[in-house]
Amino acid sequence: MDNWLKKIGLGIIAATMLQGCSLFDSEEDAVVMAELPSITQSYQPEILWQASVGNGVEDYYSQLQPAVIDGYLYAADRDGLVKSFDLETGKQRWQVDLSKHESNALNRGPRISGAIAAGYDAIYLGTENAQVFALDYDTGEVRWVADPKGEVIAKPLVVDSKVIVHTSRGDVYAFDEYSGEYLWAVPLSQPALTLRSSSEPVEVGGAVIYGRADGKLAAAFVNNGVPIWERAIASPKGATELDRIVDVDAKPIVINQAVYVIAYNGELMAINLSDGQTLWKRKYSAYNSMDVAGFVLFVSDEKDHLYAIDRRSGSEVWSNTQLEYRVLTSPVVAGSYIMVGDSEGYLHWLNWDGEFVAQQELDSKGLYSAPIIVDDKIILQTRSGKIFALKKP
Repeated sequence: MDNWLKKIGLGIIAATMLQGCSLFDSEEDAVVMAELPSITQSYQPEILWQASVGNGVEDYYSQLQPAVIDGYLYAADRDGLVKSFDLETGKQRWQVDLSKHESNALNRGPRISGAIAAGYDAIYLGTENAQVFALDYDTGEVRWVADPKGEVIAKPLVVDSKVIVHTSRGDVYAFDEYSGEYLWAVPLSQPALTLRSSSEPVEVGGAVIYGRADGKLAAAFVNNGVPIWERAIASPKGATELDRIVDVDAKPIVINQAVYVIAYNGELMAINLSDGQTLWKRKYSAYNSMDVAGFVLFVSDEKDHLYAIDRRSGSEVWSNTQLEYRVLTSPVVAGSYIMVGDSEGYLHWLNWDGEFVAQQELDSKGLYSAPIIVDDKIILQTRSGKIFALKKP
C-alpha cells in the first residue's frame, strides 16, 4: 500500500477499512509520493537533546503530542507509558504505566491517542477506549478517569476549571478539572463516513469553538454547553461516501474578531465572530491544522502541497508542491522559518518565500505530529517514540 493510500486508510474511521481495497479505477489514478527534494542546505538545525517514550504510536493513526508546563515536558506512547522530562536537559523526572491502571483491566491496553493537555497542576490524556486520564504533574499519579461516550483523539481544552473533550463520535463533553465530574455534553449525529481525526476545540470570549464531521464550525458556551451558532464550511457532494466526506478537523485559528477554518473537500474560510459573516473563502481542502504568523496563514492540503495565504484577503502568496503525498504533519512557524515533517522521518525547513533551506532525517519510522514551540525550543515526537528538542532559530 503506497503512503498516500496508507494515509487515507489510517484517516478513515477504521484503520483496516480500506486495506486490500483499491480507491482507484485504474493505474493512471494512483498517486506516487514525491522524491525527497534535493536542496542547498543554508541553515543547520541544532539538536539540544534526545530522549524516548516507549514504542511511540507505531503505525497507528494518532494525534498524540507532548505538552509542557512549568519547565517540564510530558510525553506518552500508545501503550500507556507516560514520562516527564526536564525541558532544559531532557533528564527523566518520572514515569507511570497506565496499562496497569485498574480502569484498563478489560481493555486492550490504554491506546492513548489524544494530544496531552496541560492544566494548572495536572496533565490530561485522551484514549481510544473512550477515557480521559488526569495525572498529577509532579508525580504522575492518576487523579481521576472520566468516560465520555467516544474515542478522545483531539487534544482536550482546559479552560475555566473545565476539561473539554471532542470525541470521534462528534460529541463535546465537559468535566470538572479537579474532580473529573461530568458537567455537560453537546451531542451530535455523525455522517455515515468520516475521517478518523477530530478538531481540537479552542476557547474565545467564553465560548468553545470546534469543527465537526458534518462540515460545520460550531460554538457553545463554556459554562453550560448550550449551543450558540453553527456555520457550514463544506457541503457533501459527489456520488460516493468517500467523495462526500467533509470533516472540519483542523484546529480553528482565532485572531481578534476573525476565525480561520478549513475543511476536507471544502473551503478555507475567514469568518467574522461578531456576526458570523464570511469575510472571504477560497477553495482548499485539508484536514491538517494551520499555523499563522503576522498576516500569513500556512496550510498543508490533502495532497501535501504547502501554501502561504494572506489572511486579510485569502490571496495566495506562494505554493510549494515538492512534498506531494509525503504524508505531512501540520506546518509550524519557528522564527524565520516554516517547519513540516513527513512520513519518512524528515523535518523540512522553508523560508518565508516557500523555498527549502534545510532538511533533517530524525527517525526513519516517520514523523506524524506537528512540532511544538516552547520558549527557545522545538519539541518533536516521532512514530517510534523518540523525543527531540531542537534549538529554535
